[in-house]
Amino acid sequence: MMSTALAALGAVSILVMAHAEESQPSSKAKPGTQPAPSSQSPAVSLPPVSVRRPVARPKARPQRAKKAQPTRRVAAPPQVQQRPAGGSAQENGLGPVQGYAARQSVTATKTDTPILEVPQSISVITRDQIVSQQAQSLPEAVRYTPGVTTELYGASSFLDEVKVRGFDAPRFLDGLRLPTDTVVRFAQPKAEPYGLERFEILRGPSSGIYGHSSPGGLVNMVSKRPTDFHRGEVELQTGSFERLQGAFDLSGPLDEQRKFLGRIVGLARDTDRVIDFNHEKRLYIAPSFTWLPTPDTTFTFLASFLQDDIKGQPQQYLPAFGTLYPGPNGRLPYSRNIGEPNYDRVKLDQVLVGYEFTHRFNEVFQLRQNLRYGTVRNEVYSMRNESPAPGIFPNPPGYVLRSANYVFGDVKNLTVDTHVQADFRTGPFVHKVLFGIDYQKQKVTADYRSSFGSPPEFVPGFPINVYAPIYGQPIPGKNQMDRVFNTVADQDQAGLYLQDQIKVDRWVLTLTGRYDKAVADTTSLLDSTTVHQDDRAFTGRAGLTYLFDNGVAPYAAYSTSFQPAFGFSVANNNGPPFKPTTGKGWEAGVKYQPIGYRMLLTAAVFEVTQQNVLTPDPNDNFLQVQTGEVRVRGWELEARGNITRELAIVGGVSHIEPIVTKTTIAANVGKDLANVPRDSASLWAMYTFYDGTLGGLGLGAGVRYVGGLFGDEGNTFLVPSHTLFDAVVSYDFGYLRPDMKGLTLQINATNLFNKYYVANCFTGLAYCALGAPRTVLATLRYNWQEAERKDPRIVKARY
Repeated sequence: MMSTALAALGAVSILVMAHAEESQPSSKAKPGTQPAPSSQSPAVSLPPVSVRRPVARPKARPQRAKKAQPTRRVAAPPQVQQRPAGGSAQENGLGPVQGYAARQSVTATKTDTPILEVPQSISVITRDQIVSQQAQSLPEAVRYTPGVTTELYGASSFLDEVKVRGFDAPRFLDGLRLPTDTVVRFAQPKAEPYGLERFEILRGPSSGIYGHSSPGGLVNMVSKRPTDFHRGEVELQTGSFERLQGAFDLSGPLDEQRKFLGRIVGLARDTDRVIDFNHEKRLYIAPSFTWLPTPDTTFTFLASFLQDDIKGQPQQYLPAFGTLYPGPNGRLPYSRNIGEPNYDRVKLDQVLVGYEFTHRFNEVFQLRQNLRYGTVRNEVYSMRNESPAPGIFPNPPGYVLRSANYVFGDVKNLTVDTHVQADFRTGPFVHKVLFGIDYQKQKVTADYRSSFGSPPEFVPGFPINVYAPIYGQPIPGKNQMDRVFNTVADQDQAGLYLQDQIKVDRWVLTLTGRYDKAVADTTSLLDSTTVHQDDRAFTGRAGLTYLFDNGVAPYAAYSTSFQPAFGFSVANNNGPPFKPTTGKGWEAGVKYQPIGYRMLLTAAVFEVTQQNVLTPDPNDNFLQVQTGEVRVRGWELEARGNITRELAIVGGVSHIEPIVTKTTIAANVGKDLANVPRDSASLWAMYTFYDGTLGGLGLGAGVRYVGGLFGDEGNTFLVPSHTLFDAVVSYDFGYLRPDMKGLTLQINATNLFNKYYVANCFTGLAYCALGAPRTVLATLRYNWQEAERKDPRIVKARY
């Protein structure tokens, strides 16, 4: 499978380069060609780029005796979504992208920078790709991205966690860290893709710009923002598991002068889930507002409210025998529920409210401030499997033992990031300097109780026949359960950072440095023990890129990371506080953007090392010590964009070697990290007909390969690889009749052939999680927007 995927991606790269080198492109791929309207396939051409930005800098510093020519200044940060000529959405680092291949990003540098100039691998999952694949969550949106591991806890999991290059990836929204429970990790933010413009995966250590972060990389999500033109969309969706969903997106100016812009996005969902007797409801609303008092000032208010109400398992674990291996009575079906329908439930409430403020003082300096207050509250009741196989003594044949669990998590988070950007020249050097300070205050309340017992007893109960389950066993209330831990943590972090992006000729040098101080007080309410932590760290990044005229950009970078390990270990409140984990890594690669084509090809090799990793205490399996080290080496290939006007693709191949280089268990040195596949590959292709009798028809298909992974730290058992197929068919009714313009019907199928597979076995044979069965979604969408108008505040950008 890997060789096939490599060959396919290689063929795609050769084909793209051949197209780019033609002296006279064909009429189908000619730059500037605008395709007929479609929600599925991007155009291959590059329309003129227009952004809300500061005045372009002169090529040379003016002499004192000469007076600079007057120029029109406009607000630099492009926070308002606008349209250039042709009616397609203008691209900037925060706005919509035409097709699958973005050209700009804010994530890597906190400045609106061309992706070719970023000395790190970055993948942008655009709105067009989200719509084409009908991604319903963060893991679904990024599963065609190389180096990213999804389905960490199976398809039934309500968590949005993903891994990047083998490490858990922290999540950011609009450049600010989201509130996250660092204790039980159940109160975690959820992403609603319908309210987002793009997902961005930044790979490699990035603490130099973001503070405490994973050495593998991070996920940044970009919210939809108000537009300076009227547009709207209404969407209805149905499909597998009795799904019923409705959504709307309305945006536009609120006054004739277009100084006040508004947008509101909403979604409601009512659906069964994969598992029997499981039901889910979601409500989501996201209002936003932009005020443009002057051409140099922008204020944008952003908010979102999300509520998930799940009657059923938060993430169901099944025994390995009956899923991963043959069971005594065959294989357990996808839909089997081995919990308790009248007990299992999840209630999540999430509120995010903030603003983005920008102001340009002159042709050199501009100020930006982003602030957000967020809360995530989650209450979980869950009956969990604790047996690796049905019928193990003393259980009767077909029976497993379970534990009843109660988890409560509440996180309150205030984060603010303020920075000044200065654009100037010193001789032949062009500088883009960023100086900033960010601050985050977070309070975490966590309560975990279980019928499992307290260490070292851990005796499960509640037997159930997994092949013929009978529900309704008496379950103790949460006040009768043993408290595993109950903590309150106050966490503060402040960071000071400085970055300079220096251009000279075709070279781009990126230098980033940061100092962080993280303070935390974690109190156990069980014994009134408090642990105080005061961690400080310097981190940074140095990267160099060379820009060839033909769109090729080789680069190399070195960067570092750190992550505070807040709080206690689960079973020991009296040990010394853990040190922060630290990381370092290098990356070298090449990016290629064919001139005149909306394509991006990326190849990279890398090595990342993380120190102070928590590992099991050799004297007590329920405790942890901090002596571990992990090294991840690998390479990645990615291609995204248009090969021709009609054909758009997203593909990638990744190979990593996640090796444990130091641990307290000597036998595990040299073993693979658990739950991390070494190999993955994917390819998605979308073909849209623009002419002839098939005009308006879109056909797409995708294949995803995930290699085998080990289910425990000792590498004693392997979860095998799996290959899945997806498909889509869409039709734009505007090609059928002019009065039906804007109406589209789309049908998506994931895991098209309903392959049965185990996604992961979390920590052992008792905790295996199934992947997702075949799922079919039908989406009817109607969108509209006002006729094109020219806004005098929009000026063409020069790069």
